Amino acid sequence: MNCYKFFLFIVFVLFSNSSLSKAIDVNVLVEDGYFPIIINAEKQQGLAPEFIKILNSTQNDYNFILTSLPVKRLSKSVEQSKFDVLFLMALQWLPPEAREGITQSKFYVITKNELYALKKNAKDQSYFDDLQSLSKAGVLGYSYHFAKYNTDAYYLSQEHNASLTVDEFNVVKMLLLQRSDVGVLNNIAYQYFKNKKIFDMSLLYKSETPDAVFDTHFLVSRKQSKISASKIDSILNSAATKPRIIELLNKYSVSSSINTSQ
Repeated sequence: MNCYKFFLFIVFVLFSNSSLSKAIDVNVLVEDGYFPIIINAEKQQGLAPEFIKILNSTQNDYNFILTSLPVKRLSKSVEQSKFDVLFLMALQWLPPEAREGITQSKFYVITKNELYALKKNAKDQSYFDDLQSLSKAGVLGYSYHFAKYNTDAYYLSQEHNASLTVDEFNVVKMLLLQRSDVGVLNNIAYQYFKNKKIFDMSLLYKSETPDAVFDTHFLVSRKQSKISASKIDSILNSAATKPRIIELLNKYSVSSSINTSQ
């Protein structure tokens, strides 16, 4: 084989290997406004975008594409099985009929819906004894245990005296402005507000009993053949990925199945 043919052979081999090793695109949906998992969807700042960047930079087999959707559009995508993976959600948050078509990663993040009141109003834990008599602030589309996970805004308003807003930033504002007796805050959001000194969180008093505690996983559609839940776990537990994920979770004060020692 002369030099020219050998050169062409090498180019062909390299091109073939490059084609065969092209990364598989995996669409990952996340709820727009799931604060602070998505802090700013437009600027791609927050835990979710940073998490996906780590996944893409520590392996070459998959290209994870994060797409944020409003809760109604996300729910519709789930109902129609138009997704590959959902970013860190609890099965309980999905319609019962959609759960059978989903597998979940062993990796999970621990998230709590916690109850807060103004410290000057709540002198002790007995303040939270009769939630039904207290006005509440929550997030539109979120499900709460005190309402048996019914997300209907009219039902929450009429039956539970709940005012719903677009995110947990506004839940805190409603508490501080005394427009609500109790606010429901995700523990991750609370820690973020506290760490960034966005609000004086020392003004708030927390119930020792959370509204609900969830393990949120990567939820994978059975109807797609791109990636499995076990493969996601394999990537997360790899020597290249795991330390960086732990560092990211610690940055946001998030407890998970791989950094519970924090």
